[in-house]
Amino acid sequence: MRDHSSHVEVSRERAVELLGSAVTFDSAVETIALDAACVGRVLAKDAVALLDMPNCLTCKMDSVAVHWDDFKDGMPDTTGWQRGCEWEFANTGIGMPEGFDTAIVIEHVILNEDNSAISFDAAPSKQYAGTSPAGSRMHKGDVLVPAGSVLTPLLISHIASGNNTEVEVIAKPKVAFIPTGSELVVPGSEIPRGKNIETNSLLAAAKIEGWGGECIVWDIVPDDPEAIKAAVLDAARSCDIVVINAGSSKGSDDWNIEMLDQIGQVLYHETNHGPGHHSSGSVVEGVPVVGISGPPGGAAFTMDFYLYPLMQRYFGQPIELKKIDVRLKEGFSKKGPQAKKPASETAKGEARPSIVADGREFFGIKQLRLEMDGTEVWATPASTSHVGAPEADTMDCYFGVSSLRDVPQKGDTITVDLRP
Repeated sequence: MRDHSSHVEVSRERAVELLGSAVTFDSAVETIALDAACVGRVLAKDAVALLDMPNCLTCKMDSVAVHWDDFKDGMPDTTGWQRGCEWEFANTGIGMPEGFDTAIVIEHVILNEDNSAISFDAAPSKQYAGTSPAGSRMHKGDVLVPAGSVLTPLLISHIASGNNTEVEVIAKPKVAFIPTGSELVVPGSEIPRGKNIETNSLLAAAKIEGWGGECIVWDIVPDDPEAIKAAVLDAARSCDIVVINAGSSKGSDDWNIEMLDQIGQVLYHETNHGPGHHSSGSVVEGVPVVGISGPPGGAAFTMDFYLYPLMQRYFGQPIELKKIDVRLKEGFSKKGPQAKKPASETAKGEARPSIVADGREFFGIKQLRLEMDGTEVWATPASTSHVGAPEADTMDCYFGVSSLRDVPQKGDTITVDLRP
């Protein structure tokens, strides 16, 4: 029988800390055009203004430009005033007409039909009123958006206003996804007896690309120790992050952890939650390897738990999932801590023994849907405990139900992790 006595179980938080602190990313930088494709990219270098803006005295609002000298002693007699001499139209954001220094908004201007006669019902308060001086918005060299910022449409527009046409961003991390298992076949092929369709690569690619990475999917690797080692080494030498899927539990053909231990360092091999109990973290040739449990139900959210923080670290961004307090619209099904019973009373040959029988705290991961009701955020647990069910795609957050504490019930306030 395979020896699993060396398995190291850690909390989710400790797992993220261990893997993140064990590697140092040397993130590449690339220059890209400043356009819609920039959204979501992370600035590698401060974006600075290439010029002064505005580049001359500019009108703040739709106005009429006048000379302050005509108003410094009070409202002037405008009889005989001519357009282009004593006044001129000046529009929002446009340079003031040459020679004029003050603006009166159009709402305080009275003109006849052919604009041959003008008067005002309010005077400017001072010279340069209603205008913006040259350089008041930005000076050449000013930092418009600092390095480390995640680009949004508004930030892209702001950078462009400094006459920039391109920016330096952190290059997308290359993330290898290695599906393992001799029972797997690709979708659309003949499905021999006892085989399963490999779908987690589609799930992983969508998440990785949505988080700003480039996913490189390996061919299915069979449950062969040498093939597993070769695939991981190949991925580690060509990618920034490696994700290895399945092959990490206690099956007779689950070789991944043993092989990772031979070619690198296994930091942990179990986490204190389920599904996804056999999530793992390793380092091979300086590259982090995230071990994701096999079934899609566990893979879907363990990538959120462990791959997302690692990619965030690559970009120099906060690694924690965002947390918010919510009130439960419905309670969880379990009523309280699991009672411990002698194994002789509970053991079934077809059922895995309880992993909390020794009193360790273990968390069952639940998913919830959020909604606003007045000023409060309410949460409704998924109707099924199967995190891989299609319903899970409509869920917004996660909560770990402890094996040692009373389970929150309807009306209770809990703190949940938002899905990235």
